[in-house]
This record gives sequence, C-alpha cells and structure tokens, in this order.
Amino acid sequence: MKCLCVIVPRAEGENIRKKLSEAGLLRMDAKIVSDGDSVFIPVTGDPGLDYQTGEMDTDELPLQKHYTDVLDLPPGLMELLPTSFDIVGDVFVLKLIDELLPYARDIAEALLETNRNAKVVALDKGVKGEFRTRDLEILAGENRTATVQKEYGLRYEMDLAKVYFSPRLATERKRISDLVKPGERVMDMFCGVGPFSIILAKTGKPSSVYAIDKNPEAIKYLVENIKLNKIKCVSPMLGDARDVAPKLPRPDRIIMNLPHSAIDFLDVALDIINPNGTIHLYMILESDSLEMMEKGIFHLSQSKKKKLKFGNVREVHTYSPTQNMFCLDLIIE
Repeated sequence: MKCLCVIVPRAEGENIRKKLSEAGLLRMDAKIVSDGDSVFIPVTGDPGLDYQTGEMDTDELPLQKHYTDVLDLPPGLMELLPTSFDIVGDVFVLKLIDELLPYARDIAEALLETNRNAKVVALDKGVKGEFRTRDLEILAGENRTATVQKEYGLRYEMDLAKVYFSPRLATERKRISDLVKPGERVMDMFCGVGPFSIILAKTGKPSSVYAIDKNPEAIKYLVENIKLNKIKCVSPMLGDARDVAPKLPRPDRIIMNLPHSAIDFLDVALDIINPNGTIHLYMILESDSLEMMEKGIFHLSQSKKKKLKFGNVREVHTYSPTQNMFCLDLIIE
C-alpha cells in the first residue's frame, strides 16, 4: 500500500521513529522500509520535521494492541497506568505508583504481550548505592537486566542493575556531538558506559576524549563499547572526577552529566577548562529555581576569576511534577 513517509538517514531512524511515536504521528499499520542509507517511516500526516517526505509503497502490518487493551483492573485504576516508560534495548523499565503495585505482574505481562520488541519487563524501585544504579525487580520475561541499546547507529552494552543509563538523553547526546569541532579535547566527567563519549568521538572528530567514572562496572562496559563501535580516541579513566580530572590535559569541552550532584564538581571544571571552552552542565532543578542557580554559578565563576557567559539553557525533560532536568551550556571567555 502507498503511504506518506518521512525520509531520514539510517543512523537517525530509531530516534525519529520514537519521536513520531510519542507525538502520535507514527502509522502502526505500515512497515518501515530501508533503502540504502535512508529509512522511510510511515506517518499519519506531515510531522513538520526538517526531513523530506514522500509517498512510498510499504507492506501492511497488523495493528498492534496497546497494553491497556489487554488489562482488566478494578474501577479507577486504569487511568492511573503509566503512559510512558524507559525502553533500553529489549528491557522495558516501569515506574508504578503504590496503588498499582499489587497489579505489577499483570501490567508487565500485558506489556510483554503487546510489545514484540520487549523481552524483559522490570520494576524500577528507585536508585541505590554510591553509583545511583536502579533497584530493579524482574516482573515478566527473561530473568536478566543486561541488554544492548542502539542509538544513532551506535551500540551500547550494559547491565541496568549495575550501571545507570537514561535512554531519554539520546537527542541531547546527538546535540552535543554536533557542537564538537574537529581537534577538540573533550572530557566526560561522569561517563557511565560511554553514550556521550562514543557519539562525540564518532561524529565530532575530537583529538581526544577523556571518559571518567568511579563505577568499575561502567568503565568495564565502556571499554567493551569502545571496541564494539571501533572508537580510537576515547580514554577510559576509573576514579573520582575530582581527583582524576586535574591530572589530565586541559579540555576544550566538558560534559557534566550527573544531574543530582554535578554542581558540586563545577569548581573543578572551571579550574581546568581551556579559555574559550564550553561546559555542558546537567542539573535537576525545581521549576522556579533556575534563575537562582544561574546567579550562584556566575558568582562561583567570579571567585575563580573566570569570565563566563550562559549559552544555550534548555529544559531537557520533566523529572517529576515539580522538577525538570536542565542543560546549561557555560561558555568560558
């Protein structure tokens, strides 16, 4: 059958598909088609993206049920079901309010039944320990938390019970990689399994990327992911960024993706950043506290005798009903 498609580069296909799905514009009755370096994604109408659209012959798909269609919960609970959840590789990670916990396994089985890509459904019971890893309980599917995430043509191996990873930052990682200039020296102060470091190295062509983390499991997976993606310029560093970073060559760009406590390391970043460098600072903030935080950052830069200006300040995503994740691009003049 013929249908309207968005034509995107193959490397960006999965990310654009997710965006279209979240926006309700993805056709669920038509198959996605690949042709050379392009992917044709069927849509219900013009999505208003900066990509070419056109008609394409594609195969029809049987309509997939939504997980709520196969659930039978007591009155009043259906409207409390989550409308979104983190998908990392083939692992679906659920957060449930207390009222739904007695039905957690039923909800998980429904997700497994209606999502052909799901192999594991796990309950996220919060973060734990020094490395803020997820406390996961397997509800349905295979008994594992290891998986492989694909983003922009790159692959990341990880165990979600041993390292922290957020699939919701895929677009942000691509944004930063597009800012990196050839020959830059980059430091990823809290690198995890390497999703920032590796895409920066692959697409930005920096001279070097120093990737630091104090979680040995994260560094172990980073080493594997460097090999998996055939990356040459990323150097894994095990240790606390406060101790490791000052001993390395001065960077032109610093990634500080530790949203709950990155601000505690900003003094280190300001000490080591090269003139005309950029710091990408990620933070979880109350919606009305951004201006106060900006003032505090400005005063800290003055105490370090650094001339700082705010570049792009953007809300990355909602974290809780009263909090958001922000990225502040700090430019050192």
